[in-house]
Amino acid sequence: MVFTHGRQNESLRIYLLMEQQFKKLLQKTKAQKEQKDPLFKSFEGALFQNSAWFFQFQDNAIPLIESAHSPMIIAPNSKVVKVLDEVVIVIAKTGLTFLSEVLFVGDTFADEGDDLLGKMIAAMKLSGIEFHRYPMEEELDNVVDLAKNLEEPTSATQKLFEIIAEKRPKVVVSLGATVTNILLGKREKLSTIHGQFFEKRIGECVYSLMPIFHPDFLIINPNMKRTAWTDLQKVMERIGKI
Repeated sequence: MVFTHGRQNESLRIYLLMEQQFKKLLQKTKAQKEQKDPLFKSFEGALFQNSAWFFQFQDNAIPLIESAHSPMIIAPNSKVVKVLDEVVIVIAKTGLTFLSEVLFVGDTFADEGDDLLGKMIAAMKLSGIEFHRYPMEEELDNVVDLAKNLEEPTSATQKLFEIIAEKRPKVVVSLGATVTNILLGKREKLSTIHGQFFEKRIGECVYSLMPIFHPDFLIINPNMKRTAWTDLQKVMERIGKI
């Protein structure tokens, strides 16, 4: 996804909601095309299928439009959608826009045996290059001025920004309060904001930030596992896994 000219969070939020609904519509239409949805075997479904309101699925690229504001390099088989006058969005069919679905940051797992987050990731149906895990940098605990740190990042913060820009995830799941506050640039209570999406941008990388309770906290407080899983289900819905 490439944004040019005015980048406003509200426009991005509207677009992401549109993208989510469009994915559901595509899934429903594919199910009809492959005769997997019992709805379309009913009389009412047949009427809807033949109506002008039914979305006719096409697997072809939509013709490109050129940005009037600035030149863009657009990947092949991409389509461009204009959302409001100040935003031009490029959506790549081939997955070139987002290099991964989810990036988990703030990880403290030592890579020995099974871990709670790993089990949750498996339950989210994520595999291969769909997700990445980035470890917690101890230096992040020492950041005092969170707002200034966004403009003049410490070395650990810069590494975090670089990994997000490199992996280009659709969703960044921040594990715990420390890394969440670093990415938000302000101090927030995790109990208040967990499970919410925050639309963020680093350079040309635009992503949705979802804070959840840290796996270490969930091990100490197992009654909070359900809460964390509910939050992760929202991520699954955002990336089209449910």
